[in-house]
Amino acid sequence: MRMKKILFIAAVALAAAACSKTYNVGPDTQKAIGFSTWAETLTKAEARVQGSNEFKAGDTFKVSGIKTTGSTDAKVFDNVVVTASGSSSLSWAYSPIRFWDTQADSYTFYAISPSAAGTVAYADGEVSATDVVFAGDDNDILVANKMVLTSSSTPKIGETVDLVFNHVASLVDIKVKKAHVLESATVKVSAFALNNIKSKGDLAVSAYDATTGVPTADWTPEGTTATYGPASGVEEVDITSPIVIEDDTNFVPTYGNTPAASTDIVKSLVVMPQTFAASAQQIAISYSIAVTGGDTINYTATLDLADFDIVDDKDQNDTKVQKWEAGKHYTFYITLDANAIEFSASITPWTSASAGYHYVIK
Repeated sequence: MRMKKILFIAAVALAAAACSKTYNVGPDTQKAIGFSTWAETLTKAEARVQGSNEFKAGDTFKVSGIKTTGSTDAKVFDNVVVTASGSSSLSWAYSPIRFWDTQADSYTFYAISPSAAGTVAYADGEVSATDVVFAGDDNDILVANKMVLTSSSTPKIGETVDLVFNHVASLVDIKVKKAHVLESATVKVSAFALNNIKSKGDLAVSAYDATTGVPTADWTPEGTTATYGPASGVEEVDITSPIVIEDDTNFVPTYGNTPAASTDIVKSLVVMPQTFAASAQQIAISYSIAVTGGDTINYTATLDLADFDIVDDKDQNDTKVQKWEAGKHYTFYITLDANAIEFSASITPWTSASAGYHYVIK
């Protein structure tokens, strides 16, 4: 009888051990939630370089999101900072690690980059960034598409979360060219400024496209304005000495042209999206036209950004640019033309003094 009791106790111990192995599922055996990113055209914010197409080690984004099980939502991320590291292949890390719940019906993620740019609500992805100041060579703020993962989506629950970011600032290049009528003249720009540009405001994202997940960015400008010059963009242009302007051999002022050549004056300037008004956002330019063996004439001009249109001709009566929109890259061309002093000639016909004069010799 004593032997049976011992055997029975041993059997119970073995069963308990088997049960503990079967149900011992801890975080070390689950799959962590990981992130990767993609963006079409990225510009300078942290480590990434303005105008490039990729993130770099040291870049960050802030992620928020929920998991949904049945009709219940649960917070998973609330403005958690994720940081890139590596070289040829980046990895993104955050702490503490969250793990996938395979019982959830779906996960929804939102994000903003850089992480210091603003906050993003975990429940609905609303973005808030206040008092954003644009210096011209920074503040390339990115907001990710709303990302929903299910067990059947791509990517799906349990896979890497591939966040797709969008620009919510505007990118501007300004180029100057001379009309071909000035091919024998040397044209130089000695001063250039973008004046009265709205440079401070609040960013809000309150909606995402139902199909694509793309965010709608709204900017509310404050009263602050700035002046930007050739050195304000990330790619600085030096006009401490007057800069020689390229000849646009295609330019004929009576019809639309595709510029054949131009000279960069402002390169990769990051600005706040804004609507233009007459006599508000303006360009001030100083230039000279010198002809060999002739005079050098200096000019100044003030141009309204609201007057730029989509056709490269002498008339400003086509569709106007109107504004800078979020996520768009704008290129402005200024053509320097001149009215040459030209001559023509004609001869005034003889005027008859009378029907005739007569003299009779007798």
